[in-house]
Amino acid sequence: AMFVTIEDIMARFARMNGKDVLWLPGTDHAGIATQMVVEKSLAAEGVSRADLGRDAFVDKVWEWKETYGHRITDQLRALGASCDWSRESFTLDENLSKAVGEAFTRLH
Repeated sequence: AMFVTIEDIMARFARMNGKDVLWLPGTDHAGIATQMVVEKSLAAEGVSRADLGRDAFVDKVWEWKETYGHRITDQLRALGASCDWSRESFTLDENLSKAVGEAFTRLH
């Protein structure tokens, strides 16, 4: 909450000073923490990520995101964060995934 508050203060202050500010909200539910949570859930069922294969595992991540992914953005909204909520994104969104892949390819 502290970092969100600081980011919000910076965005609002810049807006008050006449600057165009875009605070683009997004979440990285495809990150390592989510992977570990999904893998732990699978392990409880006696299944590993390798048993599922990549596509099925990604499906499980999407299921997790649909169930729990809103919690982070709900908290940001409750804090009153002045993000452009109409442009919210998620790491595995098709266009964003392509952009991330392209960036990694170019930087490597």
